[in-house]
Amino acid sequence: MKLVVFSGLPGTGKSALAEMVARECCIPVFAKDWLEATLVRCELTPVRQDKPLGSAGYELLTVLAQRQLMLGQSVILDSVASTNSIRTTWKHLAEQYHARWVVIECICSDEEIHRMRLGKRQRGIPGWHELDWSEVQRVKTHYVPWDEERLMMDAVHPLEENFKIIFEHLIGEGK
Repeated sequence: MKLVVFSGLPGTGKSALAEMVARECCIPVFAKDWLEATLVRCELTPVRQDKPLGSAGYELLTVLAQRQLMLGQSVILDSVASTNSIRTTWKHLAEQYHARWVVIECICSDEEIHRMRLGKRQRGIPGWHELDWSEVQRVKTHYVPWDEERLMMDAVHPLEENFKIIFEHLIGEGK
């Protein structure tokens, strides 16, 4: 059983890779953008105005992960996961349920390619907007570098190549 986190700035391939792994390994994937889009479509807002929509998205991701782990099933979380607090919460959840903690950080080492990927991105999330480069720059200001073991995937490499590396990494630890 695993708790797999796909982390990184928007437009670095997290969702595409998480979905490929989910299909191949038959592991459910929960994506923060899909959850937040549902809250927006339902016109739900946090009770406390000082807690932004992102907090609700992270809470939902956490409870969904916990339910999967309680059932003895692996789970994939797809999110920027920009802060140590959410990373620590999820790591403790993995420990609590004796799940392997696997972090895959997606980056794009070439800014021109990153901008191009973001500009072409059409995920089709109902009621959700695609982000522009200014939003990536904003997220980057509060994205805390990971300080633990993780697999880093660079979007300058072909998606299939990155998927193969991730798949081998996960199989090497036991599916």
